[in-house]
Amino acid sequence: MYKHLLIFGMGLVCLASTSGCIGRAINEGAGVAFGASGKVTDLHKPEKLTDYKGLKVETLTVSQGLDVPGKMVTYLRESMHKSAGEMGLPSDRRPILLLTGEVIHYESGSVVDQAIGPLQEVILRTQLRDADTQAVLAESNLIGRARATTSGGSENLAEGVGKALRKWLESAGFKEAKKE
Repeated sequence: MYKHLLIFGMGLVCLASTSGCIGRAINEGAGVAFGASGKVTDLHKPEKLTDYKGLKVETLTVSQGLDVPGKMVTYLRESMHKSAGEMGLPSDRRPILLLTGEVIHYESGSVVDQAIGPLQEVILRTQLRDADTQAVLAESNLIGRARATTSGGSENLAEGVGKALRKWLESAGFKEAKKE
């Protein structure tokens, strides 16, 4: 009887230890397929903004003392222009929304994170303003988050922020532009 309990217990230990590895493998595979996720935390929720026909990314900065990779702001700008275009808001149409932002948090995965499951994150505090009046129409934190090594890094995190921008624009009434 004890022999059976011992074998059963050892089997449970093996199953528990491999399910973590299997779970990690699944997360890494999803990271390759989907990249970093995007999340929106509204500070001043946008009203319906569909009268606007364009969006221009203006100033993007990094909070003083925050250590971010050198190209992070460039990647964020590119991702946001791409996302605005996908939502039918090119930077050359009027009336136009101005988007400004500041990176207020950046976290890269540490060695411990690599062993138990990484977390990489960038938070961009953003404002949407009317280009003519400079009135603030909405304010939000756009978050790019990676929970897999394969979906981490500056470019993937910036793409996550782009996904968050699309969600934010959808909440303001915009729909993804039809592809020709």
